[in-house]
Amino acid sequence: MTIRPIGDDDIPSVVEMMLRNWDGVLARYHSPEIVQKFRGEVTPGWLKRQMGWKQVFVAEEPGEIIATGALADFGRPGSPKPSVSQFYVRPDLHGQGIGRTLMGHLLRVAREQGCPELHVPSSRNAVPFYAAAGFNVDAGQPDTADEITWMTLDMIAVGERPQGGRTEDGPHGGAGDGAPG
Repeated sequence: MTIRPIGDDDIPSVVEMMLRNWDGVLARYHSPEIVQKFRGEVTPGWLKRQMGWKQVFVAEEPGEIIATGALADFGRPGSPKPSVSQFYVRPDLHGQGIGRTLMGHLLRVAREQGCPELHVPSSRNAVPFYAAAGFNVDAGQPDTADEITWMTLDMIAVGERPQGGRTEDGPHGGAGDGAPG
C-alpha cells in the first residue's frame, strides 16, 4: 500500500468511496437527516475546495484508491485545533488494517509538524477505532446535534507508541469526522 497526497485525478474515486461509506456504513449509525446533510455535501467540487485548506492523503493499491484521510485545522486564528478529517476506508476492505496504517501516517505527519495534540470529530461508528488509537472522548461536545463525538489524542503523552486502532478498520466505515467539514 502506498500513501501519498491526493491529486486532482483522484477526486472521482475518493468521492465515490466517501459516498459508498455514507450509504453502506454511516447510514446504519446516523439519522437520515444527518446522512442527508453531510452526504449531500460530498461532491467533486467540495473535495477540490477541501484540498485547498486540508492536507488530504490517499492510500492506494496498484491502480485503485482504498482509503483517504486528512489533517485540518478546525481552530480559530490564534487558537489552532489540528484535527483528523475525512477518514474513510473502502467499505469492502474494512477490518484489514488499512485504516490503522493510514492513521499511523497521519499521526507521523502531525508529529513532524509539532502538533501537541490532535483532535477528531468522529462519526458514531468510529469512536472505538479512534479510542483504540489513543484518542479520548472530550468532556465538552459542541456538535451533538450533528451526531459528532469530538475526541483528542495527547501527542506528547503518546510519543512513539504504535498508532491506529485494532477495532474495525476505518472509522467511517470510514469517517474520521462524520462531518465532511
